[in-house]
Amino acid sequence: FERCFSVAECESASMSSSESAARRACVSLLDGLDDDVLEYLIATLEGDEDEGDKAETVASFLVSCGRCEDDGAAAELAAAVMRAMGTNAKKEPVSSAPLKLLNAPTSFAAMDPKLMQSESAELGGRLIDLNEALDERKKRKAQREEERRQTRQNHAKVQAQRAAEDAKVQEALNRAVALRREQGAFLGAVEARPFTLANPGGGPDLLEDASFTLMRGRRYGLIGRNGKGKSTLLRALAARQVGDIPA
Repeated sequence: FERCFSVAECESASMSSSESAARRACVSLLDGLDDDVLEYLIATLEGDEDEGDKAETVASFLVSCGRCEDDGAAAELAAAVMRAMGTNAKKEPVSSAPLKLLNAPTSFAAMDPKLMQSESAELGGRLIDLNEALDERKKRKAQREEERRQTRQNHAKVQAQRAAEDAKVQEALNRAVALRREQGAFLGAVEARPFTLANPGGGPDLLEDASFTLMRGRRYGLIGRNGKGKSTLLRALAARQVGDIPA
């Protein structure tokens, strides 16, 4: 059986293939990055910017997040990601046939509707002004730079919060070890009173009015999707920051 595909279906399939290539390349070569940074880089690689801007964005983030020590190593890794994305691309063979004149006049407006902005049927449209096109490109570049700056700030904020949490966890661990030496092992149930768990990245709280009881001798599992606060909850509990859990 034959099936006819619409232009929209073909474009959608091509876009899905490109998106899959970007995600596969990042997951394969950038494993271990923070989830937020990884998702931002994937979205950037799936965008419509030119290849040079994409590679520059990836390289700058690899340095800022500490994955690469210098710009040279970051540029090499970014280039490897770009190559991995293009491994399945097929280049059209260059024709050696001589050039031929068109048999009919060609309209730029018909070739690319975005190139022409029609003002009236009599004038037939106008070419976009060069300064207008440059200004639009500058605006898009400024927006991308602002997004990168915000992502760097959020990443630095989260890293600082995690460093502070790790220090509190170590402090709580030291206290627990000292108490165990003095009083012996704790054999009772661990009860966490109602508490709220704030989102370290901002936004709505991860948990509201939450509580639980852990009985000795039982095994418990913490299940949830990536980025939903499992690690944040465990660090907060280990640091005795929520639930009024005794040391």
